[in-house]
Amino acid sequence: MNPAPAAPRSSPVRVMWGAALGAVTWPIDLFCAVLALLTAGGPAPLGPVRAAVAWHRRRAVRFLDWSDAGVPLTSRRAAAYLALRVGMSSLSLLVLGLLVYGVFGVVVSLASWLFDVRLTVDAAVQGDGLSTWGVIVLVPIGAILLYLDLMGLFGVGLLDRWTAARWLSPSRSERLEAQVEELTVSRADLLSALDTERGRIERDLHDGVQQRAVALGLLVNRARRLAGPGSAGSLLLEQAGREAEQLVTDLRDVAWRVRPTTLDTHGLEPVLRQLVSRTAVPTALDWAVPVRLPPGVETTVYYVVAEALTNVAKHAGAEGARVAVRLTDDKNPEAGDVHVVISDDGAGGAAPRPGHGLAGLTGRAAAAGGALTIESPAGGPTRIEVTLPCV
Repeated sequence: MNPAPAAPRSSPVRVMWGAALGAVTWPIDLFCAVLALLTAGGPAPLGPVRAAVAWHRRRAVRFLDWSDAGVPLTSRRAAAYLALRVGMSSLSLLVLGLLVYGVFGVVVSLASWLFDVRLTVDAAVQGDGLSTWGVIVLVPIGAILLYLDLMGLFGVGLLDRWTAARWLSPSRSERLEAQVEELTVSRADLLSALDTERGRIERDLHDGVQQRAVALGLLVNRARRLAGPGSAGSLLLEQAGREAEQLVTDLRDVAWRVRPTTLDTHGLEPVLRQLVSRTAVPTALDWAVPVRLPPGVETTVYYVVAEALTNVAKHAGAEGARVAVRLTDDKNPEAGDVHVVISDDGAGGAAPRPGHGLAGLTGRAAAAGGALTIESPAGGPTRIEVTLPCV
């Protein structure tokens, strides 16, 4: 159900003028309405129907303060709108006719009173002549009728605006679908920007901080050799050299966890094999993907598997885990989906709680157009399934 349109910000004169312009096109509206109703089952409205609706759209935007959301015109929308437009045009013509007749009656009555002109149109009113008292009596009556007539024309304009809002504006479901699509695209763009930033951080760590740590280790080793063996300074420098080597190793691990460089150069399979080899819990990889996956899909699968294995190592208390990656359509890989299963024999009880890793994985999978499900009953086992489209 569409919400009621807001009151127009246009002046009443503009609204009435817009309603009057709509009355002028009554013959065209009638012809196009019949044409639209006869072709309502077609995929798109005919040219004359589109032209008529486009003209009324511009009129409603300019005079009736209606906001055109640019909804594509369908045959059904056009037929319903023009059918109602015929009624609006007829009502506008009736109101305008009464207004014109009232103005004409005022002119005739004034001519009869001032110049003693006798016209048939006012014979029933003036009789032997229109007196001053008769004019005084007719003035308030005419003013009331004029006010009612103008308000009727203004009401027709509001009704005309409602008709445009009902049939030429997006429905509630269309607006919700558009918002969902916009949010999905925005979330996907945000994740893409985040992955790009991760790549930049990894390059900065690899090319900047890590190189400085390596240079520091070399300087410490040179200083140790100059200090001579057995001295207190040599022992401290030897310890500093070991710490520098550990710092380089830690930096490489951090950079690799942020975003492995080999993901872009070698693809997902070698990265996953390296990932499972580094996991504290013994993990097997079952890879059954014969083609290279799209970059966005590879990135999503990597972070899902990495986060899931991190949770296994920290919380599951498992003795073993397994990662299986396959395509749902081997004959046409580009049109199929990627199916990933991460399972372990741990204690179970895993659930996506707000602010925790699994909740983030659910959002990442949804942003990529996929879905993530978690089966983790108390006592185990835990099974995480991810399905992503190969687009």
